[in-house]
Amino acid sequence: MRLLVLAVVLVAVPGEVVATNGTSLRVPVGWHAAVSKTPACDPLRLIVASSAPLRIVDGTVRPPTRGNVTVLLLEDRFKIDQPHNAPPRPVHFVVRWNELREITSICGNPKPPAYMYWFRTKGRYLGFIVYPAGTISPATRAKTLALMDSLRVSPS
Repeated sequence: MRLLVLAVVLVAVPGEVVATNGTSLRVPVGWHAAVSKTPACDPLRLIVASSAPLRIVDGTVRPPTRGNVTVLLLEDRFKIDQPHNAPPRPVHFVVRWNELREITSICGNPKPPAYMYWFRTKGRYLGFIVYPAGTISPATRAKTLALMDSLRVSPS
């Protein structure tokens, strides 16, 4: 329990880099992010970022408020779970804002409809889950994509 509280306290200054487990994201100015690991789960949640203040209670990420987006960076560590045909990391990520789907809520991740994209990079299997709430402005959509494109990954 203390580790989860500590992880949430490690909130990044907007515009700064949040890093853990050989991954990093540059947080857009005005956004909030934290290392938020779920070590007992697979996929492992690494980083949570949001256009609104983070709402993480006892390791559970609360859905974003209307007009905001929450993004999770995850890593699937067990080879048995990883599809063999996962695409490589794209040069630029895309969010299909009109193709959200219900995702089973596990390990304290939100339940609302979301966009999920898994990919391979540097011998690792990573994924983003994007949770938009309500109508998302073009500026917030652009910052969401900039956050995702800022991902840096070290080999496993």
